Amino acid sequence: KPQLISFVVHLPLALALLLSTSPYGSAFSSSPPPAPPLLPTNPDDVIRQAANSIAKAYTQDGINLQSIRIPLSESIYGDKEEGFVADRAIGWQGGPQETYRYLSPLVSNLLKQIKITDNTGGLVVKVSEQILLDFDGSALQTSEHPAGPLYDIQALLQPNTDGYYLKTIEAVEEQFSNTDGKSKRLFLLVNPAWRDRSSWGFFGGKKAQELIFNRYETTYAIDQFVVRGRKVSLLKCWSDDWVVFVGSDKVPSFPGERVATFPARPEYKDIDAALAKHAG
Repeated sequence: KPQLISFVVHLPLALALLLSTSPYGSAFSSSPPPAPPLLPTNPDDVIRQAANSIAKAYTQDGINLQSIRIPLSESIYGDKEEGFVADRAIGWQGGPQETYRYLSPLVSNLLKQIKITDNTGGLVVKVSEQILLDFDGSALQTSEHPAGPLYDIQALLQPNTDGYYLKTIEAVEEQFSNTDGKSKRLFLLVNPAWRDRSSWGFFGGKKAQELIFNRYETTYAIDQFVVRGRKVSLLKCWSDDWVVFVGSDKVPSFPGERVATFPARPEYKDIDAALAKHAG
């Protein structure tokens, strides 16, 4: 009897240990699955969400070469509600110099919020900026972390398909992010002007494919455009799928309803089919 009582008392513990080490243990777990990402509606949420995605990709998956796209929509960053027609995320009218003025402080704030170590000693991250080509609205920002150079980050803002930026990326990698014999540091391409290899034309496409598209992972992005007369937002958070949101005609302030997810960035035809299915 003493042995039987001992077995009964320890059964819950034994069962818990069995489930924790069993490949089927997760089937019995009561923990809810991670909540899907939500479409942010203000700059603080955008930066917080982007910082978390970037840090997760770097610290958990070792991805130090990353590409991100931050929306520059006045309906998100302004202090007023704007209608669909006035939403400047749908084709910015001001050119790269104007977008730079919006983007620069956002990226500076972002670099301060990317948490890749808890060791700050109570000090703050310092961010500096070097203007590259003023007419392109391009710049290189560097965050200096109080824990040491290993945790510094660099971000290249608004690079385009000029060969100058291929050389710049190679130089940053050689001197900062991927220096031979040193730990890899985080380097971000922020709001690049290209979409894919075809953006570079015939002569630059091969080099861009080898240097950028084969190596830089999109870890955070919000893309906004029009499909079937509706404002559509694409959201990518690492390491979730791409999520399609569609705006509400009846409630303009509503950020968007989730209508579909895709493991890779969907093409227009895929989004159009998803919206048609959603409309019934």
